[in-house]
Amino acid sequence: MKNKVMKIIAITASILLIIGVSSALKNNVDLKFKEENGIFESSPDAFEDTLTWDLAGDKVDPEKDYSVTIGYPHIILNAKNTGAHSFRVEVKHNSKNTVIFNASVAADATVELVNNDSIPLVPSGPYTVTIYGGIGLPKGQVLLTQSNAPY
Repeated sequence: MKNKVMKIIAITASILLIIGVSSALKNNVDLKFKEENGIFESSPDAFEDTLTWDLAGDKVDPEKDYSVTIGYPHIILNAKNTGAHSFRVEVKHNSKNTVIFNASVAADATVELVNNDSIPLVPSGPYTVTIYGGIGLPKGQVLLTQSNAPY
């Protein structure tokens, strides 16, 4: 009887080990795929309110609304330019007219900007994110994420 119980435990442990290893391998392959293709992922401490914006290259100066929640004053901006011309990303608080981010992204470049609630402070509330295309139509991806923990 004791041998049967030990065999069942050994088989169960083997199955769980196989499942764990296969899951880890799958997650690693997915992560490598995302890194190779330049897909941005948000931090695990990030709040659910994330702006993921795929720029199709169909507007000169597209803009979107964004909102920072009270208690989530740390924001990070990732911008990837896949177009032929540079563009500028501006994140501006609507009522305070405070520009949190204002950065140029060269053609075929990626920019990451972090503001951990300093210089300038990141007030909660509504923001407007504008992509200034200049002479070209902006194409790429913009990810704006907020967090209650510094990046």
